[in-house]
Amino acid sequence: MSEYFEVVKVTSKGQMTIPVRARKLIGIKEGDHLAVYINGDEIIMRKFTPFKQASARDAIFKLIGKGKGPVDLAEKHDYYLTENF
Repeated sequence: MSEYFEVVKVTSKGQMTIPVRARKLIGIKEGDHLAVYINGDEIIMRKFTPFKQASARDAIFKLIGKGKGPVDLAEKHDYYLTENF
């Protein structure tokens, strides 16, 4: 399963250093996020890209317009799917 193995030590604060070779193998850089999974007595870490929070400048908001209260977008479903849009 693994093509790389190295032992690391956990500090009193629960921290560890991911070895340089391991970081290079999967392209981890400073500021990157890792997802941590527990599988029995294993800890699995995978590179993770967090979701970007939507902004009023995003294209989707130009499509649906500004919110002015509860709106049923299903009413305009067919309109949005036509070539007229």
